Amino acid sequence: MEVRAEEVAAAVGELAEVLAERGEALDLAYRLVGHCARLLSASAVGLLVEDARGDLRLLAASSGEARVVELFQLQNDEGPCLDCYRTGSPTAAVDAATLQRTWPRFSVGAASQGIVAVHAVPVQVGGRTIGALNLFRDHEGPFSSVETDVAHAMASFVAVGIGQLEATAQGERLREQLQEALDSRVVLEQAKGVLAERHRIHPDEAFAQLRARARTERRRLREVASEVVAPLSRARGA
Repeated sequence: MEVRAEEVAAAVGELAEVLAERGEALDLAYRLVGHCARLLSASAVGLLVEDARGDLRLLAASSGEARVVELFQLQNDEGPCLDCYRTGSPTAAVDAATLQRTWPRFSVGAASQGIVAVHAVPVQVGGRTIGALNLFRDHEGPFSSVETDVAHAMASFVAVGIGQLEATAQGERLREQLQEALDSRVVLEQAKGVLAERHRIHPDEAFAQLRARARTERRRLREVASEVVAPLSRARGA
């Protein structure tokens, strides 16, 4: 796949804008996985970060397939993302045979979603690995050197964004804020689903609407998302 410089520049510009505004880690994460899916020859992209207990959890995914594969490897405690996180080094498998040989349980779940190759890049803050960016492919073969460089650059953007949290929240407080972002993801996914069904739009467009509203009203994504799903919660309690 040819990586177009102007498209990379546009993505970098948008992410830099989020950082300049000290935006939410959740917003940055969702934009980043979306850009990676569009810019690179990846059929799905997922981002895992550690929670308050130091366990990896899914923060953002570009598709339902990515969510399923990420959750599958967490449930089985096996997969390229976990190895990348534990070693602090990039991890890859360029074909289905390598996936099956290296991570036999993970490969079953990956295959069920059409995934036959993967490349994982560590997300590091202050010399410590706090997560991994995972690029999944539905066709075999390695990523090009340019794609690999772009993936590392994208992981660095996440690290910088999380590093901004660390500047004002050291140690356990940083993990608490990451935990808040992880918890917010659940509410955000529910709100995306509500808007997508209500307006018959794609979940990506639903997310764009939520993000635009949060930005216009200078509020957090979680607050806006919570308002969207609140009627459902009241209805269940009625």
